Amino acid sequence: MKRILILATVAFFAGATSCTDGGEAVLPPPVPETTVRLEGAIGSSTRAVIGSGYEKDLEVSFARSDETAVSAETYGAWSLCDAVRSGGTGNRPILFAESQLYPEDGGSIRLCGYYPRSTGVTDSGVTFGVDGDTDIMATGLLSGSHSSPIVSCLFRHLLTQLQFICYSDRAADWGSIVRIEAESVHTGQRLDPSEATPQLTDISTEEQIRDLRVGGIAGLSMPEIDEADPVLPEVQGYILLPVSPETGTETAPLRLRIVTTHDGKGNETETVHHASVFVEGGFQAGELHCIELLFSGRGLEVVSVSVADWNDHTTDGGNIDL
Repeated sequence: MKRILILATVAFFAGATSCTDGGEAVLPPPVPETTVRLEGAIGSSTRAVIGSGYEKDLEVSFARSDETAVSAETYGAWSLCDAVRSGGTGNRPILFAESQLYPEDGGSIRLCGYYPRSTGVTDSGVTFGVDGDTDIMATGLLSGSHSSPIVSCLFRHLLTQLQFICYSDRAADWGSIVRIEAESVHTGQRLDPSEATPQLTDISTEEQIRDLRVGGIAGLSMPEIDEADPVLPEVQGYILLPVSPETGTETAPLRLRIVTTHDGKGNETETVHHASVFVEGGFQAGELHCIELLFSGRGLEVVSVSVADWNDHTTDGGNIDL
């Protein structure tokens, strides 16, 4: 038995290092990749630096469509593949719930990853409901085959994030903030997985156009600042909003409803205030804007709207590059 093993080893070695007539070694042809394998790292958007707080596994979905025949450049219906992006920073593996394989005939596949997971995908795309707290991300269209496999992908933020800083020079006259709401938000959104650059499109019905509350700010006692030496408080609230239809422009400003326990004149009566917010060019996906609201003796004022670094607030939400 030992003799047979030795001969087999020699035969294999000789075959692996066979030479051409010119004496040059002939390498074996590369083995085609049959399994779809992806890795990812935290990325950034155009103007907002994406936070990297992905220490936990993130549940995502991928829409998949296969080429109907080799080089046909026509594709079948989309199907749904669940996956998990392993927690941690830097390049991390994406593990599919069921192994995904490239077609044996050499045909190509198309993939589009997105978060949060959905229960299905159709030819018209994937639908989402915006709740103000959960981020929505997607990779855009990816394509590959066993001879040219997909190796990485980038998840991009498809919403805009607003942060709020509220303060007063007469805090006792305003009491506390009961709530802040973004009015008439188009919460029904659709993602087309066939688009190279991912974006959401508004598909809201009348019932899906509703007010959304700013998170983390309800019950906030109005912070008071010294006008002579103003030191602003930290961010107190945030909300994630769609950018379709156009919002945050001078012609289509974001409208806020702010409710306080006092009327701004020292009277303890729950009072509703309104404010309009806009920036040059409007709100854009992947951007974060910090909104400063001053509650003064003159009333409610929008002091400034500035671009800031993106922050992740939800435990499993946010933006990822996979």
